[in-house]
Amino acid sequence: MLTFRRVVEGFLSCYPSAKHSDMFKKHQAALNTLLLVVGDKPVDQIKQADIKAYFALLQRLPPRWSEQCKKLKLTVQQLADREHPVTLGPKTFKDTYKASVRAFLKAARNDWQDQGFPTTLTTDGIEYQGDRVAGEEKQRSFTVDELKRLFEGPAMRAFAADPDQHCCFWLPHMGLFTGARVNEICQLNPQTDILRDPETGIDYLWITELSEGDERVKKSTKNLNSRRKVPIHSTLLQLGFLDYVERVRGAGAMLLFPTWNPSKGRACGAAEKWFRQFIVEAGLRDDTSFGRIVGMHAFRHTLLHRANNLSPAQDVTPITGHAGTADAVVRGYQGELSLENKRRALEAITFGLDFITPTR
Repeated sequence: MLTFRRVVEGFLSCYPSAKHSDMFKKHQAALNTLLLVVGDKPVDQIKQADIKAYFALLQRLPPRWSEQCKKLKLTVQQLADREHPVTLGPKTFKDTYKASVRAFLKAARNDWQDQGFPTTLTTDGIEYQGDRVAGEEKQRSFTVDELKRLFEGPAMRAFAADPDQHCCFWLPHMGLFTGARVNEICQLNPQTDILRDPETGIDYLWITELSEGDERVKKSTKNLNSRRKVPIHSTLLQLGFLDYVERVRGAGAMLLFPTWNPSKGRACGAAEKWFRQFIVEAGLRDDTSFGRIVGMHAFRHTLLHRANNLSPAQDVTPITGHAGTADAVVRGYQGELSLENKRRALEAITFGLDFITPTR
């Protein structure tokens, strides 16, 4: 007898997780929850009502609900039965849960219909019914005053003075001057990913999942556009970033910030958690809808905002790894923008800050 668990596990085991690691994590979260709701019953007993009940339950859950289940020792159903001031937003509902279940149902129909899997199960017509609004969770760019408090304040001065805390100094600076995603920064291997171009002499970060990484980390990039070379801004060089790299490289580290241990195959978990708390302690956290400041992603918006407001505006999407104005196919034919042009665009961006030089 074919059971629902076997179908879910079969889909996840066959999914190209190495090639699409971010989507695989979404599939795991969505489908394991679906299995909890539907139950491990024979597939010929699954009804469209089960699918609808699953999506109805999701819309009663808070963000990061799995963490709350563990903390409070509750089942997903028990947590959904509680009142929550904030529930899952429409983007998470659509891009994680609905997208995953749609892909799963399509594959299950193709692979298991001759063993009784219903061919009529669908996500069509299932829509977000909550009161959240698309885009309200997006982070904004830092203001000049906020940047001054962050980079010129006493906490940053303390990080700069203590070599044991230099990871806390360099992580925000890297975010500000690269606009890179936090995991892209944290998974950088100082042995292989921080290089100098032999033709131009430009020092750069090689953001890729193709190079060797720490054995505890499964390196990943969001998409093909995310594989890129990012010039190291002259301010980072003046502050001694390469000296820091040489120190961790000489110690044999295969992570740029070895102080923070990876978790669940990702390099950024502890670092991201630290920065979120750092923002709180600095009095900079902002939970205003459509204009939040809650984590490292705000640096991506800060770099883009600065570049877009230059005269003339600079396109830094090849630096940040956004898709930009050209789609992936066109960019594939055009090739990656040269390091010289990337550096020119990056160096045009200034922040008007008195950066602190760390102890070397």
